[in-house]
Amino acid sequence: MRLRTLLAAAALLAGSAGAAAAALPLVAIDPGHGGADSGAVGVLPAGTPSGLPPRADARGRTLIYEKDVTLDIARRLDAWLRARAFPTVMTRTQDLAGGDRPYTSQIADLRARVDVANRAGADLFVSIHENALSATSSGTETYHFYYAGAAARSLAVAVHQEVVVRLGLPDRGVKQAGFYVLKNTVMPAILLEGAFLSNPAEAALLARPDVRQRIAEGVGAGIVRHQQGIRTPPTGYGPPPRPAPLVIRYWVTAGMFKSRGQARARVAALTRRRVEAVIRSRWSPRLRRTMFYVVTGQYVFLQSARTDRAKVRALRFPARIIGAPARR
Repeated sequence: MRLRTLLAAAALLAGSAGAAAAALPLVAIDPGHGGADSGAVGVLPAGTPSGLPPRADARGRTLIYEKDVTLDIARRLDAWLRARAFPTVMTRTQDLAGGDRPYTSQIADLRARVDVANRAGADLFVSIHENALSATSSGTETYHFYYAGAAARSLAVAVHQEVVVRLGLPDRGVKQAGFYVLKNTVMPAILLEGAFLSNPAEAALLARPDVRQRIAEGVGAGIVRHQQGIRTPPTGYGPPPRPAPLVIRYWVTAGMFKSRGQARARVAALTRRRVEAVIRSRWSPRLRRTMFYVVTGQYVFLQSARTDRAKVRALRFPARIIGAPARR
């Protein structure tokens, strides 16, 4: 009788654990690039160990490919989530295009990634990338789709903050974009740009396995915070004692215009200087009319907004920081 009772208790516990695991979201992990698409390329000091496939150019320089970095981080994230009972699916598991198919074209690659996530019925989609711009560009930024709902925005903020706190690189903010994988997935989706491979210092960081592990754990911790609905600042090792809302508080604007056409002209000018911007309409009580704002960034932290403002002003555009509209 005693043995039977123990077996029944064990079965009950197993059933509870299975139910808890079933309640966790299925996470689609998307390692950016792959196959013939190397993504961004960084240059490392000769002989730098990385634990990644060895890469070199015709001049004999030691290189680091974005596709290798993202796949390594994705595998680490996959292991981290599975160790915590999260079900996962990866859009590629090898040095191939989406769906582990040979690379043929960018659009076929992107469609395959979206198809893997949508057909699997994933609840969340996280695309992992590394950035490239100039040798001095620096920091971490995270994207969600322009018209994403609250779930994607919350996931982007949580993941972004957890990665920023672990890497310690400049916070470039949570931003909006129309990337294919964000636009065509049917679940909340985000895209992380962890660091800049075009920056030699950050390329050297990404060559370190411990740094790639920190990125993976940051993404994982952000997913956990999002899933649990924990509205708290990141600590790197669990929720802090005093909760605070995680919301976008600041806009950096590069102009306010009476017509959308004027705003589009400013966006075009910014784009030529490699500054991303979007147009947002907003009622101005002072002017008693709707104005069109050119927004270059949306930020949780004031210091991050100030950094973006300084960058835009350095390009001779009239940048300001204004309060972001409250989410309803």
